[in-house]
Amino acid sequence: MRHTSPNGVTLKSIFVGLIGSAFIALGIPYSEMVIQGSHMGIWNTTPAAIFTFFLLVAVVNVLLGVIHRPLALTPSELAVAYIMMLIANTIPSRGFTSYLIPIMTSAYYYATPENNWAEVIHPYLPDWIVVQDSRAIWQLYEGSPEGSVPWGAWIGPLAYWLLFAITLYLVMVCMMVILRKQWVEHERLIFPMAQLPIAMIQDDERGSLIKPLFKNIPMWLGFAIPFIIASINALHNYYPFVPRIRLGTSIPIFRRTAVIGISASPTMIGFSYFINRDIALGLCFFYLLNTIQRGILNITGLYGREEAMGIFSSYTNPIIIHQAMGGMIVLVLMGLWVARGHLKAVFRKAFRGDPSVDDSGEILSYRAAVFGCIGGLLILTIWLWRSGIPLLIVPMLLFGSFVLFLTETRAIAEGGVAAMFPPTNGPDFVVSGVGSSVLGPRGLAGLSFTYVWGTDILILLMAACANGLKLSDQIVHHKRRLFWAIMASIVVTLLLSTWVILTLAYKYGGINLEKFYFTRACQYPFEFMKRNVLSPSQPNVKGWIHTGIGGGIMLGLTITRHRFLWWPFHPLGFPISCVFGRMWFSVFLAWLTKGIILKYGGPRVYAKSRPFFLGLILGQLVVGGIWLIVDYFTGMTGNIVGAFMN
Repeated sequence: MRHTSPNGVTLKSIFVGLIGSAFIALGIPYSEMVIQGSHMGIWNTTPAAIFTFFLLVAVVNVLLGVIHRPLALTPSELAVAYIMMLIANTIPSRGFTSYLIPIMTSAYYYATPENNWAEVIHPYLPDWIVVQDSRAIWQLYEGSPEGSVPWGAWIGPLAYWLLFAITLYLVMVCMMVILRKQWVEHERLIFPMAQLPIAMIQDDERGSLIKPLFKNIPMWLGFAIPFIIASINALHNYYPFVPRIRLGTSIPIFRRTAVIGISASPTMIGFSYFINRDIALGLCFFYLLNTIQRGILNITGLYGREEAMGIFSSYTNPIIIHQAMGGMIVLVLMGLWVARGHLKAVFRKAFRGDPSVDDSGEILSYRAAVFGCIGGLLILTIWLWRSGIPLLIVPMLLFGSFVLFLTETRAIAEGGVAAMFPPTNGPDFVVSGVGSSVLGPRGLAGLSFTYVWGTDILILLMAACANGLKLSDQIVHHKRRLFWAIMASIVVTLLLSTWVILTLAYKYGGINLEKFYFTRACQYPFEFMKRNVLSPSQPNVKGWIHTGIGGGIMLGLTITRHRFLWWPFHPLGFPISCVFGRMWFSVFLAWLTKGIILKYGGPRVYAKSRPFFLGLILGQLVVGGIWLIVDYFTGMTGNIVGAFMN
């Protein structure tokens, strides 16, 4: 690859990255809430970033080069712009903002004499993070006659929430800076989701404006498969006589108490083609094993729904949820143990300034990363404590939340798990672990607001940052400016996505927008609070026992893998097996195809086949964006194609 710029973090690359971030920050809320089309901001595939980057590399950058060659961005500048857009993709939808605005107001809007929220909930809400103006709340859901946002009612609470969000994201970035060298250089994780952008910006020997990937016929063949299938399904939504193509089904087992999902997702097949075969086999094996366990538990009626935990305990048996949490805790702790040599070096550099430790290749010095992480966690602790959560409980909440964050990031970086539901969440981990009686009404009120950022984690900034740092490792040099570019993208995306959601809600009325955010998801945290206030629970001893069992199983699997080279199942699949869903079949197809190609064609054929599988990924993510544009001009709503995973 040619590097025509010694420093990819130029003002031009930052400017382009901010333009792309702004496009994503404005486009995702509009597409989800008004067009209600393809989900471009939900899954960790980051479809909005890929679609925007595709337009930038394949169209805009080519045109700039034709107009005046120096205007075209170099590979390193393109990488910087992509990393900023990647970060931006994680914030406007399920990542933060789309949950924030409704949850800040729903406790008041949806209060009725029947649900008794005014007596059970309202006295305990922290008034500094919720909107107090009843007229502003009513108009958010039903529309303002003037269509204008009453900013006076929003500025104060939003300022506190934006402080929290920026601090949380700073901690995530600092953690990834601390772990980058361990994951990228020492453990050599694959980072399947970084493979496509790397291929999209690679130059040929002549430095052609059209990148080699876009001249590759197998790539376009792979691209065409999901593009055509999704387009046929999109046309079906316009014209019902066009047949719909379904790529998934389910096989019921154990008297229909459990199902084995089967789905062929081109994106997941593409990502899984790049992961190690033992990881792919482990993901499939543990999903099937988990499904059998779920069926046995369901048919025998052992340990039904755990009411204190709420909706997550209804997705699968609580035994499985607790085992998954134990597995995730061991996964994270074992990962830190394996990285102990690297972490010691990081702390020596941070606290003693050890000159033998080189951190020149990081976007932050190790000292800044370590103290940024410590300072950020301290700010988060104070914020959460002031929201009502008892001070002694806050570390448990943050521990559970960051175990989930690090597990999801590791699953993405090592296993290419592009879409997964979290097996549990921070609030449920706390309530099950210590009981809601310890928290009290004020603690439960503060805990309810963690549903803004710590529960339905379908897209995660930490994972995007990990992929971005992997990309920068290969392409971007002199990286210290990249940190400020990332933080600028975070701030711009937070501000613009907040502005556009408020503007749309006051113009159309929130209840007329996407129902999930303004009717269902925003009420659940306070139903969770009400249930636990009226029926206080004690610590779940059985839950802790099964958490320990899950941790023990994970520890045994990890030791087995390291001691017995013949063991075929990577343990990464165990803690996420309960939420893997139909994706296992796509992983299996990729595992089978890769095995056949390596056996009969060898590494040379495998290398030549890579563009085809990159095309599968690109085609499925781009087609969703294309149809959103079509739907915008035709006025179509609810035309969901392309970017979904399951």
